[in-house]
Amino acid sequence: MTTEPKPIRIAIVLNGQEFICHAVTLPFSLEGYPPVDLVLYGRQPEAPAPGLTVNPLPDLHPEGFDLILDGQFMTAGLPDFSPEQVGNLVTGPAARYLKTLVCQLQELRQEQEINSGITMSAADALITINADHVIVGYNRGAEQMFGYTRAEALGQDLKLIIPPPYKEVHVDYLRRYLATREARVLGRQRRLTARRRDGQEFPLSISFSVAEIQGNLYFTAIMRDITEYKAMEDRVLQSERLAAVGNTVAHIAHEIKNPLLIIGGFARQLLKAPEFDDQARRKLSIIAEEVSHLEEMVAEMRDFVRRPPTQKRQGQITAVVEEALELFQDTFREHHIKVRQVEETPLPPVSFDPKQVHQVLINLFKNALEAMPEGGEITITSRVKGANAEISVSDTGVGLAPEVAGNIFQPYFTTKTKGTGLGLAICQNIMAEHGGCLFADSPPGRGATFTIQLPLKETSPAAGASPPEENHG
Repeated sequence: MTTEPKPIRIAIVLNGQEFICHAVTLPFSLEGYPPVDLVLYGRQPEAPAPGLTVNPLPDLHPEGFDLILDGQFMTAGLPDFSPEQVGNLVTGPAARYLKTLVCQLQELRQEQEINSGITMSAADALITINADHVIVGYNRGAEQMFGYTRAEALGQDLKLIIPPPYKEVHVDYLRRYLATREARVLGRQRRLTARRRDGQEFPLSISFSVAEIQGNLYFTAIMRDITEYKAMEDRVLQSERLAAVGNTVAHIAHEIKNPLLIIGGFARQLLKAPEFDDQARRKLSIIAEEVSHLEEMVAEMRDFVRRPPTQKRQGQITAVVEEALELFQDTFREHHIKVRQVEETPLPPVSFDPKQVHQVLINLFKNALEAMPEGGEITITSRVKGANAEISVSDTGVGLAPEVAGNIFQPYFTTKTKGTGLGLAICQNIMAEHGGCLFADSPPGRGATFTIQLPLKETSPAAGASPPEENHG
């Protein structure tokens, strides 16, 4: 454990007409060096400058100071200042010269301390290296960004925080600059990759500068972690790409809708014609089924990119659950699936679009049905949780593999042989436009639960809303 260095105490004796720099009253010190404590004494009660305190000369006791400077022999005749008793007293021209040097020293130390304080407290990382690629400056922002303390970083090669292949590139650039003095990146802002103490690499924005001090070159980099900015930039780029894809999909859906309608209509008409044999009818039936499948895909693609605006009104969401469930009763019975409804807490009326929420529930019931080809049980649970109304649909299927669970809401991701991968993405977008969300919980081997949340009070849409962390599987 380091201890603070003991201050050097210096007394300056004034004759009432001397100018003393204001810095003598400020207790600034440089890190690792003892502070200099200057105290003024004089016969005149007036201070030589605003803010300075001049103590009465009789109160000066030589044993309390390391050095006493008396340029005008003001201490002569004082009882405690006989030459044989005082060894730390300097008088005459030497004292006046030393006083000037001490004053300048304090001004320099004050300026250095202010500059150092500003640099050390900067939120951005500031790192300075010398011509040998050794770190000679390292502030608290750098400590937080890279994980190395100042004591650990000072004196180390800069490669400590530079991942390959940038290490060699940076050293070569430094050598080239020292040889040619031609700057290629100095004064410019660039994006690079750096490495934290734990080995994690991250993007940063960096600008370089160089200073020549007493014939030596020092290179300083100002760095800012742009991980969050880069993620936001990537999200914007992804949104732009999805928008472009959406426009293309909408155009394609529009162009093939009518031809599909004609093909499907003709195929179904020919199925009714008596002159076709069984093989021809089977082929026509396949054509009609495939056209129906394509029409469903086109409808899903259209809904994903050009869904009509939400039309919300106050109502009971449980009524919509019953309507959607009624459509599946016969199908569930045929597949030996039992349905259980649980009301944990009564649900009050909420604001929602019945058609769109009905579409979400149909999708969840269909997915639960497909997850249990050999039968099982579906549990529909309603509850009030916090500021939301919740409807959960749970199945007893095999559940979702981790790699599937992490992607099920991504557009065009599907594990089905026939499917667009847009169903759950559309459902999540619908819930986000309601100010709520849709999330999944699937413990390994224990089925899957999909929960929709609707705010009890009207809220603005929360695009990309995420569920509470406690509900993630």
